[in-house]
Amino acid sequence: MNAPAGTRQPRGLARRAAILDAARRLFARQGFKGASLAAIAQEAGLTDAGLIYHFPTKNDLLLAVIEAGDAEQDQALAPVRARRGLALLRRLAEFGADLEADPVLTALDVTLSAEHLQEDSKVNRYFVQRYERFRALLAGAFEEARAAGDLRADLDPAVEAANMTAVLDGLRLQWLLSDGAVSMAGGMRAYVEGVIARLSPP
Repeated sequence: MNAPAGTRQPRGLARRAAILDAARRLFARQGFKGASLAAIAQEAGLTDAGLIYHFPTKNDLLLAVIEAGDAEQDQALAPVRARRGLALLRRLAEFGADLEADPVLTALDVTLSAEHLQEDSKVNRYFVQRYERFRALLAGAFEEARAAGDLRADLDPAVEAANMTAVLDGLRLQWLLSDGAVSMAGGMRAYVEGVIARLSPP
């Protein structure tokens, strides 16, 4: 018996969401190569055919997971982008805490970026472009803070942006490997405060 017409779309959306949640968890734990479609279907409580109906290939599913994660990252960055100059940099001190609040997405980012580090693929290009956008956001903030006289005139915005990104990445990896013993939240706050103190005008 077919489901009533009014229930088909919500049910389909719920199943799609369940697949994406299951795939995100398994990709984060096992990597893209280690997580099979059959395991993801089982995790989502669906048959293999039910999963393939929504995502015909594993790559289709991966890209959908990345797009969903990107939307969440944009939401997390919204309070940062809403500020300018030194205020934006000060808000970055809390970004480690933002990442700690979603451990699955944080683990997924680390796992997928490592797996696709050297290959020419959509996933690789996605991470390359996202890093470029993030460094540009930081470099712009350093430049604005310098122009406003809030930071020293001799700072190099590109270098400071790359260093801050590297520290955030390093803290993220250590946080995951230490099962939270190394604090992203505390480490990022201390780093940003140190950068502002170092670059503040005499």
